[in-house]
This record gives sequence, structure tokens and C-alpha cells, in this order.
Amino acid sequence: MRLFYIDESGTGLKDNKTPYFLLSAFGIPASEWQAVDEQIAALKRRLFSWAKPEDFEIKGRDLKQAQNFFKRQAWPTRINAFHEIAQVIADLPCQVFAVQVAKRNLPESIASNDQMYRLAFSRLLEVIDDELRGLGEPGMLMVDSQSDQHSSVQDRRLVDSYRDWVLSRQGQTNLIELPWFGFSAFYAGLQLADFTAYLIDFVANDDSSDRGKDELGKAFGRFQEKVRLERIP
Repeated sequence: MRLFYIDESGTGLKDNKTPYFLLSAFGIPASEWQAVDEQIAALKRRLFSWAKPEDFEIKGRDLKQAQNFFKRQAWPTRINAFHEIAQVIADLPCQVFAVQVAKRNLPESIASNDQMYRLAFSRLLEVIDDELRGLGEPGMLMVDSQSDQHSSVQDRRLVDSYRDWVLSRQGQTNLIELPWFGFSAFYAGLQLADFTAYLIDFVANDDSSDRGKDELGKAFGRFQEKVRLERIP
């Protein structure tokens, strides 16, 4: 059994600040989940020895923008954290599958965020299912939940997309059950999906004026060989 944790990076279809939208799936053997959880908990204790691992999340944007727990940290300290997290990923028994959508090159038929997400999600499912078929193993998905106590509309849209994809394959898939949803603060895999998505997206955006370009590129290079990147179109 394989577990795949899914998160996104980039901006919406009509947002011209960045050219890409990206989905990343952080995959591990189910038998390794506890070891991964323990290693990430230990990593978080190294980053903030005075906090419990559940007190904060490993998020690429927070690190880069000095937000939340990283608010008072100097840039060199945050860069070191990027490298340390990237090295842990490099050493874990994991794979990363990512789908990058070039928003400006999409056909006119893709006119909304929902349509763009469905396109990227369907392609990511194809990539994951191909991997599972080659391994001869089943797999399960966990997605960073967008629901709150008032609405589950966004998560429902993802479930609908998943059901449509399974129907298009006449039910023939190595993925089992519907996607599960979790809050990223509680799951190491979801935090690593966020981190990998952020770095892949950051490196793809060619902004040589950004002071973090070289260092974050080096951090990504630590686990780059574990990444399978698909591009749309």
C-alpha cells in the first residue's frame, strides 16, 4: 500500500502574478508512515526546541516570507531550515509527483479555477495510478482539507472530480476509496506536500531578482531526483 499526500502551490487562473499552478503528491509506502512522522517531528523540534511539533507547520511560504512561527527568524536561519527540510526529504523513502499548469497557455475552454484544478488533478491521478500499476500495489490519497465548520464545498468539488476520473476509467484503478481529507497541521505528509509544491513552483518561476532564487534552487536540488514533474500543456 502507498500513501499519497496532496497539496497545491501557485495562484489562481486569473492571477497574473505567477504563470503557474501546481499540484504535488508526496508518496510513501504505508509501512513507513510512522518512521516519516517521527523524523518530521524530530526535525520540527530541531527548528523550534521550545515548541511541540503540532504547534506549527512546515510551510514553504511561511519560511520564505517570514510568517507565523518563522516571523522573527533572520533570512540565513530560514535558508538553513529550507536546506535541512530538503535534506530530510532526500533521505526519506519517498517519491514526489507534481503537475505544473502553465496558466497562460491553457485553451479558452479552461475558464475557471475549478476547471484548471480538475485538469491538474486528473493528470496527477493518472501519474499516481501509473506508478501504482507498475508497483502492483494499491494506494490511498490524503488531501489538505479546505473545509470549515460552515462549508465543505471545495472538498466536495474534489470528490466529484475524483469520481468523474474513476468513471472515465470504468472503475479500473489501483487507488482505493475516495480521497481522505485532513488538516495539514496534524499530518507530516501534507506538510511535506506543501513544502515540495512550494519549492517546485518557486524554482519554475524565473525571477532572477529574488534573493532566494539560488539558495532555494540548491535546496530543491537535494531531492530533485525524487521528483516526477508533468507539465500542462
